[in-house]
Amino acid sequence: MSSSERYGDVSAILYLVPFAVSGVYGLYLWVQAGLSSTLPSSVYLTVTRDPYVFMVGSLAVMLAIVLELSGTPQSQRRARLAPLGNTLQSLAIASLVLTLIAALYANGFLGLGGAVDDFMVGRYGLIFPAVLVLLSYLITARFDFSSLRSTKVLGIVALLLVPASIYEVGKRQLGLGIGVAFVFLLIGVGTFILPQMRGTPSKQNEPAE
Repeated sequence: MSSSERYGDVSAILYLVPFAVSGVYGLYLWVQAGLSSTLPSSVYLTVTRDPYVFMVGSLAVMLAIVLELSGTPQSQRRARLAPLGNTLQSLAIASLVLTLIAALYANGFLGLGGAVDDFMVGRYGLIFPAVLVLLSYLITARFDFSSLRSTKVLGIVALLLVPASIYEVGKRQLGLGIGVAFVFLLIGVGTFILPQMRGTPSKQNEPAE
C-alpha cells in the first residue's frame, strides 16, 4: 500500500470521528440516564452543547484535510481541492440531517416544536456544519474581489449568523430568536443545495472574471 493510499484511508476514518464521538458519548449518557424508547432531550442537548465534542470533531476534520493533501502528489493538489471542498459540504449536510433526526427522536418524532427548539438550542450542532462549509470555501475559493460576491459567501455568513441569532435575539424573545435563526439556516443551506439540485454548479453564480 502506497503512502497516498494510507493517507487516504486515515483521512476517511478521521472524517467519521465527529459522528463517532457524538454517537458514543450520547450512548454513554443515555445508558447512565437509563435506556428508554426515545432519546432523552437532556442527552441530546448535552452532546450538542459540549465544547470538547465540537473541538475533537473539528480537529479531526482539519487533520484529515492536511493528511489528504499531504498524500496527494504536488502536481495534483490543486485539482484535489474541489473534490475536497465537496466532501466537506457533504459532511456538513450529513451533520445537519443527523442532528435534526436526533432532535426529532429526542421528542418522540411527534413534538415538532420541541424538536426545533432543541435543534436550535444545541449550539454546536449548528456551528459544526457552518465551520465545515467555511472550510470548504476557504479551500476552494480564489481570494479575489469576485469571489467575495459569490453566493457561497452569503451562505457562509447566513450559517454563522444562526447561533448568533439564537443568543442575541433569543435573549430578548426566544421564539423570535429561533425564528430568525431558522431563516438564516434555510438561506445558508439553500445556497449550497439548490444549485446542486438544479444541476448547476454554484460557481456559475459567480461573476465572470
